[in-house]
Amino acid sequence: KSSVDLIRAHEDVRLTALFSPEHGIRGSAAAGEGVSGGRDPVSGLPVHSLYGKTKKPTPEMLSDIDVLVVDLQDIGSRSYTYISTLYYAMESAAENKKKIVVCDRPNPMGGTVVDGPVLDPAFRSFIGVAEIPVVHGMTIGELAWLFNKEFKIGCDLTVIPMRGWKRLMFFRETGLYWAPPSPHIPAPENALLYPITGLIGEMGTLSEGVGTPMPFHLVGAPWMDG
Repeated sequence: KSSVDLIRAHEDVRLTALFSPEHGIRGSAAAGEGVSGGRDPVSGLPVHSLYGKTKKPTPEMLSDIDVLVVDLQDIGSRSYTYISTLYYAMESAAENKKKIVVCDRPNPMGGTVVDGPVLDPAFRSFIGVAEIPVVHGMTIGELAWLFNKEFKIGCDLTVIPMRGWKRLMFFRETGLYWAPPSPHIPAPENALLYPITGLIGEMGTLSEGVGTPMPFHLVGAPWMDG
């Protein structure tokens, strides 16, 4: 069930707007494809794009809300932009004195592996928003706590914790349904491969299998001798 529909059905809450990260509200837009605002065809609610002309909620976008709810399935890698959207949303909430609620979700890689270099601040960007390792080993709720305290955002933050999750769990072990957070992460196993083959693909000389039925499972090019 979509969290949008669940919140709309709650009689004590009035949902006034949706905020879209990369890949769109329904997770169907391709990587890097700009997301436009407008109206959600399912709910009829206004949609504010956070992956277009602006990547940070503006005061105007937040004017009709009391609480901004962040419910995103992260994949455990620093370059996945959902955590950058979280960071900017928390900054905007602090600046505009709005409450922010983060619904925690499992890290599909589990919570015990922390690996790769920590971001050099000189290369900070939307695919590297904070000085954390390539594989950060945290849930999105834990990242929210980290951003708020260690990076001194200081927003009014509540994290809704999970029940039953253990750090050693890969996503398949949770028993939860995997709703693809983007078209190229159709299964939780793609998240395990993304930190390495995704970097290779970003170099622009090799394919990482995106566009095939096995994104991030493959590395190749027509000129390579297999």
